[in-house]
Amino acid sequence: MLKNTRALVLKAVNRNATLNEKHRAFCELVNAFQDMAYAYAYVRLGDFSLAEDVAQEAFLSAWRNLGQLREPDAFPGWLKRILHTECNRLTRKKRVQTTLLDDAAHVASACQHPQTTIERNELRKSILKDIKSLPVHEQTVFVLFYIHECSQADIGSFLGVPLTTVTKRLYSARVRLRGMVKSLTADLTEHRPSRNQDFAEQVKVGIFDEYAGQYRFALRPDLIVTIKRERDRLISEGGGQTHELFATDVSRNQLRAKEFDGLGSFYRDATGRISHFIYYEFGTEMGRAEKIA
Repeated sequence: MLKNTRALVLKAVNRNATLNEKHRAFCELVNAFQDMAYAYAYVRLGDFSLAEDVAQEAFLSAWRNLGQLREPDAFPGWLKRILHTECNRLTRKKRVQTTLLDDAAHVASACQHPQTTIERNELRKSILKDIKSLPVHEQTVFVLFYIHECSQADIGSFLGVPLTTVTKRLYSARVRLRGMVKSLTADLTEHRPSRNQDFAEQVKVGIFDEYAGQYRFALRPDLIVTIKRERDRLISEGGGQTHELFATDVSRNQLRAKEFDGLGSFYRDATGRISHFIYYEFGTEMGRAEKIA
């Protein structure tokens, strides 16, 4: 899974690549690492829904700051540190009441007979309690290996530990949970993000959402352009005009207007967030606009 990581990272930050090419490369990284990211967040938060939200936000943060990654091969460990930060931010900022590992059994599955649901929840409660009994470092390795089917080498790269350490932790977890592996795998793989395209699509939407907002032109402060997303389209409104924006295979950090030769070239600040764009019409610069909201 990791053999193409370096090439994908380099493509996603290549100044000569088109915006579409960069997006496609990063979305491949999301597809490759989504299960691993979700599993890590799940172990830290003990909640399926929160883990998915945090993993998606971590990928968006990675996209915004990818240019700061000096060594492309270090992407797995770098992503793990972003996940760790996002998990800590969530628990510090919100202090939300989450579904703990041993309480997750009470989440009912749709379209099941009540008795079946009760029996399954009791089994899940017992299984998740056993996982929670493991030390955190063993929980992480166990969930990555069995629930999300990551290789030991991939786990080592992601966690930043030697392969021998991964092997030792996995062996210890197996000993503690002997006889439970099959039940654990069957029950929890249903939450794996790669089971469908929803997770990756949400990240893709988030990437385009960063262009959305209000932009004020420096030379015409009365002119404010609003860019918003409508499903899979970006729409700009300003000066009494509405245009659909799209990324072409001949553009780089740019979005074009479908109706005519209008072009917005976007720029980022030191934090990686889009700060402004320069607008062109028919190759002539029309003004610089700062993102104000």
